[in-house]
Amino acid sequence: MPVFSVLKKRSDFVRLTKSGFSVATKTLVLQAIESGLDVLTGKPRVGYTTTKKIGKAHVRNRCRRRLRAATALLFDKYAMPDFDYVLIARYRTENADFRQICADLQYALKKVKANFSGAEEDAKENSDFSC
Repeated sequence: MPVFSVLKKRSDFVRLTKSGFSVATKTLVLQAIESGLDVLTGKPRVGYTTTKKIGKAHVRNRCRRRLRAATALLFDKYAMPDFDYVLIARYRTENADFRQICADLQYALKKVKANFSGAEEDAKENSDFSC
């Protein structure tokens, strides 16, 4: 059972793009914002974006699968509840080592947590991911 819900409405993606906090890494971009829901679910919501810039359909599908797998591994530990996240695949996502994708996602999630909690934590320093 996943520890997150999936974003599907375009309005959620647009809201994140316009007013969310963004962290860019070599293999992905993570956008985050506090959930705009009236009822708090206690679970984060996640959306995935892959553009035609990164390749044809099979490349975009592979990138989405890799991002979903990294999300399944890391979100229960690092994601903040009642937040909305969008993961944007980059050109390097397809051929990058899966450990690199996981490390980048972990770094981005820690940066988001530090930004919203006000803590001055260096996310790169505390990288403890092991696949």
